[in-house]
Amino acid sequence: MGQRVAWLIVVGGGFIVQGLVMVSGIVSARLLGVEGRGEVALVVALSAMAAQLTLGGSLPNAVTKRLAERQVRARDGVGHLVPRWALWSLLAALPAGIVFAVMHGGLGESYVWWLAVMTGLLVVQNIGFRLVTSSLLGEGSPMGRVAVATLLPQTLVTLTLVALFLLVDGTTSLVVSGVMVGAFAIGLVVGFALLASPTGSPEDRLEGRDLWRLTRSTYVGSVGPIDGLALDRTLVGAMLGTVALGLYSAAVALSTLASTMGSGLATVLLPKVASTQADPVAERALVRRWLLIGAIALGSVVTVATLLSRPIIEIAFGREFLDAVEVTYWLVPASGLLGYRRILVAVLQGRDRGGVASRIEFGLTPLLVAGIAGAAYLDRLWAVGAAMLAVAVLSVSALAVALIRTSPHRVPARPVEPRPGRHKA
Repeated sequence: MGQRVAWLIVVGGGFIVQGLVMVSGIVSARLLGVEGRGEVALVVALSAMAAQLTLGGSLPNAVTKRLAERQVRARDGVGHLVPRWALWSLLAALPAGIVFAVMHGGLGESYVWWLAVMTGLLVVQNIGFRLVTSSLLGEGSPMGRVAVATLLPQTLVTLTLVALFLLVDGTTSLVVSGVMVGAFAIGLVVGFALLASPTGSPEDRLEGRDLWRLTRSTYVGSVGPIDGLALDRTLVGAMLGTVALGLYSAAVALSTLASTMGSGLATVLLPKVASTQADPVAERALVRRWLLIGAIALGSVVTVATLLSRPIIEIAFGREFLDAVEVTYWLVPASGLLGYRRILVAVLQGRDRGGVASRIEFGLTPLLVAGIAGAAYLDRLWAVGAAMLAVAVLSVSALAVALIRTSPHRVPARPVEPRPGRHKA
């Protein structure tokens, strides 16, 4: 029973994290005011985007797949690659910090540059956090451990900010950013400690070039630019204005429930598919079962959210946001299909066909941009939701065809990287 509860926590972890983020957002707004809250929001947005576009986007999925496929422990499999990844993470963090300083302005103020440093640190920590949680999943850690690692950082952030709210009248954006850096540092230490102890076997070492090849081939599918980079919100704000973006954001807040569930299911499914590639019968049964579970779960969420969208928006956001209801009717089913697409992508990646998913995603992203541009030309916000739904239908259809045309593959032999100085002359 405990394992089932932990499994549910991992799958529904996105909901819990979203709830914690909402609480911390409200509290930080009270502590900081409008300007300070905007500074923290910029730090969070830039650090998350930089991590997603670099090592935090596709590499974690590649690590999960290879560890599960070859059934090795993370410290044995990828421990020797951590110094290299840390250097790459620092290289990704530097431009993110500079972009923050330039976008913020006030380059003569020292606190701006300290916030830029916090942005860079959060980039590194975001990447590390995603790699640690993916390693726990890949090595088959108990779901209780995965749940702790997944929820700990944001839980610490929320609890600390609530304590500050109760103890002080106000604070600064630098303090709040420091709280986030400290919480993620603790989360990383705890997550690393939860990894299984190494066996010391050199045969378990994964080859860096193989992981990099897999990361490149699955990059677009893992990042998911259709809904993974807030591309639609960026375009709505740029083309339709801030009022339309405010309404659209209210619809997004409701619609993301389905996509969050889809992402959680895909996260748990990927290592299961990868670890059963040697048994085609069991793998196909597993895939059929999870595709059915995903369809029922996401269908239920979409139905309830669509039927209740009007009262939820009116109660949660106020009557001035009722114009968002129309676009919500399109956006909620689109989000459900896009969440289901994450499950299909996980199966393809588990079958070592992630490159197919990336090509499909890459081909459909320009269609989404064109659809939103057309909606802006017509000045119809609901048409943005219609464009999202159309692209979601095309994505799921193309991925389903690709999945039908693939099958489980033989697990390749473990490539071994020789350790320097280990071979005798």
